[in-house]
Amino acid sequence: MERAASDFGKALSVDAEAIGRPGQRRFRLIVRGEYLAASIWMEKEQLAGIGEWLDQMIERLDREQPPEPDVDPLAVPETFDVEFRASQIGLGYVAEDGLFAVHVFDEDGPGGTPAFRCLLSRGQGRVLVRKIASVVAAGRPTCPLCDLPIDPDGHVCPRSNGHQPVRT
Repeated sequence: MERAASDFGKALSVDAEAIGRPGQRRFRLIVRGEYLAASIWMEKEQLAGIGEWLDQMIERLDREQPPEPDVDPLAVPETFDVEFRASQIGLGYVAEDGLFAVHVFDEDGPGGTPAFRCLLSRGQGRVLVRKIASVVAAGRPTCPLCDLPIDPDGHVCPRSNGHQPVRT
């Protein structure tokens, strides 16, 4: 894989947040390097996928290696040096360094070159997993009958009145 356009190396801070009202939220990963800050916008499912993968990897690594202390994120910066919308995200583990690698590809960037790369520790990853779970869960509640989101103005449930196709 080619070197990322913005390679932050070992991140000083990694955080996640959602901005907006439930049902209209925008999600992003916030990374601070030694000199730069990045805001990477992505779909809710992409952010949730990062959290799920990290959670599984950290659980496995914690059984095999001594645990690392949690590392809380720094305050969210007011401005960002790097800001873009993610199209694809690649995750990996660099065993020799004991760090997770996050590669993010830009919607408009060249296909094989990541627009962004950073490394994070298990301690940073563990805190990020909890934050992502909190951010994702803070959205609209789901209907217990059809599993579709319930909007603040109400919900037309296909299981109770047949107005929408049922998701399978």
